Amino acid sequence: MPLPPGIGFKPFVVEYRAMKKTLLTISFGAFLAAAGGHAAEPGSQSVATTFHFPLIKPQHDNMRWLVTNALGYLKTEHGLVDPASGYPVEGWNQDPEQGLYLRSFTQLTSIGERLELLADIGAGYADNPYISREQALDGLEHMVTSLLDDQSNPTVSDRGLLVNFLGFAGDNRTGPLGEEVQKSKFIEAFGKDRASSIWEALVAKKWIIPQQDGAFAKISRKGQYGDKYFSGELAPFSDSATCASIMSILDERDVLIIFGDNANLTASAAKAIGALLHPALANNPRAELARQQLEQFITRQEPGYRHLYDEKSGLFLFGWNATHERFTGWEDSNGKWIVGHMDYLVNEFRGPLEFVVQRFDLPRDAVRNSGIKIKPYRTADGRDLYSLATWNGSAFESLGLSLFMQELEYPGWEESLENAVAIELDYSTRHRLPGLLSEAYSGNGVEYTGNIGIPELAVTNQPRITDAPSLYMLGTAYVIAPDNIDAFIAANRPLIAELLTDHGPWEGYNTTDNAVIRFQTTGHTLALILGGTGAAEENMARYRQWRGLTAQAQSDQGTTSAFDFLKEDVSWISWSPTGDQVSVIRSKTGARITAASVLDGAVTLKTPGPAGTNLSNGALLIRYRSTQPLDAIVTLNAGPKLFPNEIFTRFDATTKEKSIRIPLPATPGLEGVTELVMRFGNRLNPLSVDLSISAWEFLPAR
Repeated sequence: MPLPPGIGFKPFVVEYRAMKKTLLTISFGAFLAAAGGHAAEPGSQSVATTFHFPLIKPQHDNMRWLVTNALGYLKTEHGLVDPASGYPVEGWNQDPEQGLYLRSFTQLTSIGERLELLADIGAGYADNPYISREQALDGLEHMVTSLLDDQSNPTVSDRGLLVNFLGFAGDNRTGPLGEEVQKSKFIEAFGKDRASSIWEALVAKKWIIPQQDGAFAKISRKGQYGDKYFSGELAPFSDSATCASIMSILDERDVLIIFGDNANLTASAAKAIGALLHPALANNPRAELARQQLEQFITRQEPGYRHLYDEKSGLFLFGWNATHERFTGWEDSNGKWIVGHMDYLVNEFRGPLEFVVQRFDLPRDAVRNSGIKIKPYRTADGRDLYSLATWNGSAFESLGLSLFMQELEYPGWEESLENAVAIELDYSTRHRLPGLLSEAYSGNGVEYTGNIGIPELAVTNQPRITDAPSLYMLGTAYVIAPDNIDAFIAANRPLIAELLTDHGPWEGYNTTDNAVIRFQTTGHTLALILGGTGAAEENMARYRQWRGLTAQAQSDQGTTSAFDFLKEDVSWISWSPTGDQVSVIRSKTGARITAASVLDGAVTLKTPGPAGTNLSNGALLIRYRSTQPLDAIVTLNAGPKLFPNEIFTRFDATTKEKSIRIPLPATPGLEGVTELVMRFGNRLNPLSVDLSISAWEFLPAR
């Protein structure tokens, strides 16, 4: 169910991803893939002569083959690291003549991933011929020094948190270009009358889009934008001095702080510390110093996270523009500024969000008040698998860039994630996709988009791109279902081989054009390596033990018990907001819901007592018969939420009893559920309902 405009998490995520797209989706330079070997480079005598991945199962040659190729990204000859900072560049592709600048900036998620990988190499999780363990510690020390410097630099940080994108400017880093401009800036530079003329010319040129009362405007850097294009309406201001002054105002850098990007980096820094606590490095003085410095970096982030926590809503705010001293968001149709919140749990920031709450002892409400949606997917063999839905149906939103919050120790999460991987593999196999559908370059020119995903798992009802599978989520999926992922790679190995280059695999494959998608980003390449080598869980466990973090943000354990919604003290109340006649009859064998003609019907299952029941970390089991197909949405009410917990259920027409099993993840948002509200009908065509329920129960994890 799409959110109405201006409500909740989705609208700002869309705007934010559009901002990422502005930087990532730029002209394509034609780089041909070249097959390469894995000979050791000159350097330290301790460089490994072969690859060693102790956490990849010995029999899984296909995952080892893919990760081995991906590590080619580390070769120093490719220039994929900024020499001044030690940070990774955004990606492989660089063609300034066509406006392609992926080596000119980086983002926090990629920085964190490289921290993790270097620490993993130092700990022996990813021995390779390109970077020795000692060289990995060298690179790690370089990065940590830069992070501490940047954290103290007010042009790229605020309250200990860093800007989401960092540009490389010689020996320094810069923040992202501002997305808006204040009219007062022009008045200060040119005086009121001349500023008004310039402002009107910029509006007519469509370089700016006025907002609210016209005091500021959004900047549109599309097409012919920049000092070379002072023509038409801007011709009167084309002299070099005026042009330079205008562009300096338009292209000011903002200190834009985004929660999710920083949380990714925080979690990665903690995982890097965990790798440095590995027995192989526990007594290494260099590792000890790096641990202390990384922990110093994390500790200094606390003021920023506390600033972003909104006590009124019990949620994190999406971000903070320190330049304009305003929380990030968007305008509604009335020109009112709506602040964005992290109010939906199932996205790529889920694990980092939970870690930030634990690490800084912030209110669990930030997790509790984040909603979830669960949807069914029908597999090739006719089964319905239920999985957590994401806004775009994208694999990386569903699985995360890595698993590290001990999710697989919680049966509710384990089953949910196993279902998600099974669905991804079923869809890809049925549609002959040599990868998984996830946010990536699409192969449609230079398009980078989050609209790649499985339609059945998407919250949005907008069309999905389903012909652009990519490789990077095979890494995280391998942690969940290693045998199945290795078999999938084996089945698609001939086509995947076409993506492999001397610098690691290209993004993916466009099955409509039958063409390799020749883009390569650091974040995706490193995610593939980190997932495949699989050390994130171990590293975070060591860090949490080191820090004494025992509280679980996901769920309180030991409080969940079985609950039968058909027992006598649970009331079943039928109703309809449109006045339709809906009936529910209880008996010893269950409950029967009937309606001769209904546009919008509902049944509320109300639990006894004010405390409700705990549905965290288990599964709902429903057994039923139905005279006709029926789709229904079940809302699990557990206090007010901006984004309610909902299960999209599907009842088949059947005279024989059928079962529905819905895994429920371990999350405080499912504790204290006081009622379940089942809604059915589409308000367009009346339908008849005859649904008999013989079992409706919660089964806790064992």
